[in-house]
Amino acid sequence: MFFYRTTLTPCGTARYGLGMWSQPASLCSLLVIWFSLTILFKSIPEIDKLFSGLFFAASNCIKAVIVRTCGHFPFSSIPSLRMLRSILQYLPIIGVIVVIGMMLRDCASGLRWSHERIRISSIALAAFALGPGLLVNGYMKSFIGRPRPANTLLFGGEHAFVPAGEWSQACFYNCSFVSGEAAGMAWIICLLPLWPYRDRHRLIFPMAAIITATALLRVAFGRHYLSDVVLGALSTLVVFSATACLCEGLTERRERLHKQLAAKAAAL
Repeated sequence: MFFYRTTLTPCGTARYGLGMWSQPASLCSLLVIWFSLTILFKSIPEIDKLFSGLFFAASNCIKAVIVRTCGHFPFSSIPSLRMLRSILQYLPIIGVIVVIGMMLRDCASGLRWSHERIRISSIALAAFALGPGLLVNGYMKSFIGRPRPANTLLFGGEHAFVPAGEWSQACFYNCSFVSGEAAGMAWIICLLPLWPYRDRHRLIFPMAAIITATALLRVAFGRHYLSDVVLGALSTLVVFSATACLCEGLTERRERLHKQLAAKAAAL
């Protein structure tokens, strides 16, 4: 477990590091995937409509003033699923608290930015603040204005359907595009570099299952479309990779500068 590595020397022969996340090629690939999927969902809105329709139970409208589909999302009324959703949404916050506590302990033991675990922890926390925090909840959910499925005419609401990535005035606060919970839950992937390389494959499938469960619950409850949860999760990974590339690039540049200064001082 990553909680117990507090010295400057590695645990045995375990190798840590950000790996592909700090590579510009990975960042470019994630950006291409994000924009490609956005274009796909926007060009073929039936994907969102059909997938959300799988969880919607239509019913007859009573005294409907406008033409719309009446009904509800029955999964949102199941107490056990609502409890599961409540539990899952706090997992990223618990992860943040654990990483902060680990960083404070590591700093108290003498570790600084030059140690890879301090850098990885700092990058993960920065990605959480910039991704799910600032980009998703601070900007996209507040300004893009896509109404939630349950609020659209297709699924018993009062607003017209808005495709993914399209700006709208139908919603002004806590809107559908993109999913904040999917973005937050995808952040647990950013904790993988805190484990040794040899142990990471054991965590990928449980993490993927948790992220998938969170995303499906948001769609099944009528709170998000498929595009919202997919692009929300990818947004966090894009921000994490961008932060890793920037920080590791600046760190390498600083180390090269220090080596050059040291070499010049030794030559004098």
